[in-house]
Amino acid sequence: MSDRIFKEGPGSWSGIKKKREEMRKKYPSIFKIPIIYSTKRMLIKNTLRDFNGKLLDIGAGDRFVGEICSDKGRTIEYKSMDADRTRSHEYYALEEISEKFNGIMLLDVIEHLSLEEGFKFLKRISELLEPGGKIFLTVPNNFHPTAFFVDCTHITSYRCHDLGALLSLLGFEDVQIFRVSAKRKIKHRIFAVLLRPVMKWMDIDFATGIFITARKDS
Repeated sequence: MSDRIFKEGPGSWSGIKKKREEMRKKYPSIFKIPIIYSTKRMLIKNTLRDFNGKLLDIGAGDRFVGEICSDKGRTIEYKSMDADRTRSHEYYALEEISEKFNGIMLLDVIEHLSLEEGFKFLKRISELLEPGGKIFLTVPNNFHPTAFFVDCTHITSYRCHDLGALLSLLGFEDVQIFRVSAKRKIKHRIFAVLLRPVMKWMDIDFATGIFITARKDS
């Protein structure tokens, strides 16, 4: 990690190392991280089941999260941000945003930024959250052999412990990490159990995604 990013205060090398070790104590191995068998749409639908308030969807693309929010009626005020101006969004850059939110979603976004940009991005997101607000983010699981490499626009590969550590450094609490697999059939689950000793020995995982939630210090 760049010295320019982690050279001062709690965001130092020692700071991130400490937070990383805390994450590793909580999740000693990738197989100690709970797994969710779900499509991304169903994952978000279940995540938002008890959410109320203002939600910002960064990297919103086709705004499918907005469709999920509309199903909940008026309990979620949804807004989106994306750099792609060929689609309709409330915002096209973080610099345009001045209001604060109760929740912010980053679905497969941060891996498209450099490490320095990603750290600044998360810091800005923290500023846009109300006290007690939550961040929801997904990244490719880099314990999976190919998940990160299937997209040539991916730049930074995050180990889940490192990403959890960065969020902790930025003042987020209650960091929860989950593995996500869209292969939900019983045969897939049995196959994963049978292959677990081999995967553990090779330090790889069958789940392609990582889902992290965290709460801003109130």
